[in-house]
Amino acid sequence: MNYSIESIIDRIPFFTDYSSVEKIKKGYSPDRKYIVKKGLTNYLLRISDIKYFEERKKEFHLLQELEAKNIQSQRPFLFGKFINDNICFMVIEYIEGTPAIDAFKKCSNSIQHQIGIAAGKELYKIHQIKPQSRFSKWDDRQRKKYKYYLREYQKGNFSLNQDSKIINYIDANIKLITDRPNALLHDDFHLEHIILSNCKYNGIIDFNGYDFGDPFHDFYNLSLFSRRISVPFSIGQIKGYFLREPSEYFWSLFSLYAAMNIFSTIVWTVKNDPDSFDDALERIDLILEDHDYFNSIKPRWYNSNL
Repeated sequence: MNYSIESIIDRIPFFTDYSSVEKIKKGYSPDRKYIVKKGLTNYLLRISDIKYFEERKKEFHLLQELEAKNIQSQRPFLFGKFINDNICFMVIEYIEGTPAIDAFKKCSNSIQHQIGIAAGKELYKIHQIKPQSRFSKWDDRQRKKYKYYLREYQKGNFSLNQDSKIINYIDANIKLITDRPNALLHDDFHLEHIILSNCKYNGIIDFNGYDFGDPFHDFYNLSLFSRRISVPFSIGQIKGYFLREPSEYFWSLFSLYAAMNIFSTIVWTVKNDPDSFDDALERIDLILEDHDYFNSIKPRWYNSNL
């Protein structure tokens, strides 16, 4: 994609009289993202290779559906393409605020818990969206994905201590994912994608990795990321989602998905972000401690009285 961003923006009527443009450098997406200011409002311009046109079009329509259901995410404004430049683009809301992972240092534990409750309620609303056409079975996709990552892990040069315990636990419990429902998954629901404004929940961003599958799978990032940053938030997310104490069935799936994602985390990190490998191992060690190598389905950090 060889172009000047100004030459693209100048051809988008929506941005007539824009005053500034700033490139966003964070993230792993192949897309290019820019904050474009028009009047007093900032917008997010996402530019993708034209080969992603159909995928981005579906994502744009999904954002429209989220808006229609009053889910706090990025409102969609415009989707289009410039064939001669081999790009497609979307203009969506730039949610003002700070990612929770950075903002929490200014929020009390009680406020973090309340933000978790708000996030859990929003996640529940997201999961009420079902696929509009027939979708392949969740357990078939998950078994295939797990087998792939386990093979890649076993071919690698690194082995977790007592990894056979994790594998045996998964083998004994993977039957639990049979016939689980297909619902909309954010699939990366954690504190870097939750935006706060003055220590209040202001929305969830980055649906570009969305999927359809078991709603309980969207909780795996509590184990992998959020729990290490804020236990009050993590407990709040579960309480806000269920509005009651979750069942043992939930905890069985929660721990199973935590175990399955250990191997995918190692493989993904080695391939995509090797500099953060030690950090990934620290997060994995915490999961293993929290579940006592999966002798316990409920993590030690969960306190029903909070």
